[in-house]
Amino acid sequence: MKAKLKVIEGHLMTGISYILPVIIGASLIVGLAKLVGLGFGVSDLNTYKDAGGILHGAYLMEQVGWTGIGLMNVLLAGFIAYSIADKSGLAAGFIGGALASSTNAGFIGAVIAGFFAGYVALFVKRKIQIQGSAAGLVPLLILPLITVGLTGLLMSVLLGGPLGALNTALIEWIKGMVADGTSTLALALILGAMIGFDLGGPVNKSAWMAGNALFLSGVYLPAILVNIAIVIPPLGYGLATLIRKRNFSPTFREAGRGGLVMGIIGITEGAIPFTLVNPLKLIPLNVVACAVGSGVAALLGVHDIMPPIGGLYGFFSVGNWWAYLIGALTGALVIGIGANLLVNFSEKKEPKTPEHDQKQKEEDDFDLVLEG
Repeated sequence: MKAKLKVIEGHLMTGISYILPVIIGASLIVGLAKLVGLGFGVSDLNTYKDAGGILHGAYLMEQVGWTGIGLMNVLLAGFIAYSIADKSGLAAGFIGGALASSTNAGFIGAVIAGFFAGYVALFVKRKIQIQGSAAGLVPLLILPLITVGLTGLLMSVLLGGPLGALNTALIEWIKGMVADGTSTLALALILGAMIGFDLGGPVNKSAWMAGNALFLSGVYLPAILVNIAIVIPPLGYGLATLIRKRNFSPTFREAGRGGLVMGIIGITEGAIPFTLVNPLKLIPLNVVACAVGSGVAALLGVHDIMPPIGGLYGFFSVGNWWAYLIGALTGALVIGIGANLLVNFSEKKEPKTPEHDQKQKEEDDFDLVLEG
């Protein structure tokens, strides 16, 4: 059973890995177009749909970004099916994802459509064998007919309505939580903890997908809370190597510099090498730090003013930008201090000569001094 779940997880992660560049790139385009509009004092670029000049160009670029974001369900379902059945699953997967969007079944519907299309395609490939000159009919005619037909039946007739209703109810529930300050804090703590739990694994990606699914529905705050949590683990371990250098081997000190960069960009996987040193202590630390960081930002009133951009530099795309930064830095400091208290990251003991001790003393006299 565990092996089967691992295989299913692998197919889901493949689908997510394919859509990541599309969603990130498209979100950046939308954000940059919005910034151009704000630079001219315009918050809604749709009013410049039929105009000319720079703002009309910004409107067109915004539409490019929204087009890319709108492909999320199509690509997710298609590439889950591709992971299962190779290119035989693509047609049904893409169509199933499109139906998930058109029926408002959302990313849940896209995931179901992708797995269904993939396994149906795999079954047809294995069970329907035609020899001779008619063999080419299977991949070109029979397989697409069966897979697209069954996936279409599943999504448009059987699941589209119920999943659409479920997705709508979920979105309204989240909107209610966002409108309620106390519930917003609970949402921040939950999403932050999920992001910190497995650093790019299925729990992390579930929170990321939830934020982006709501993003597509115009509910941006969950995505902001997720973006804050994502930067915390790599940034935190990078800070840890600055706070107490002698607790880290040269290898980990170098990794810490990379962690700072990945934290700024928003690549949570940058914390994995550190976490693997002692997962039993550091996974709970990551969970607490991410939950605290997102929670602090929520308490300070971070909110949306446009589609948010990920990474530490994404603060300029949110309201109360200082709350975004304070939340991220608070969570990073929880890891920066906690990791040094909990774990020794030195790979081996170095010989303690007088020269060595003097060098370590010079390096460790409060190491949070950034060299120019």
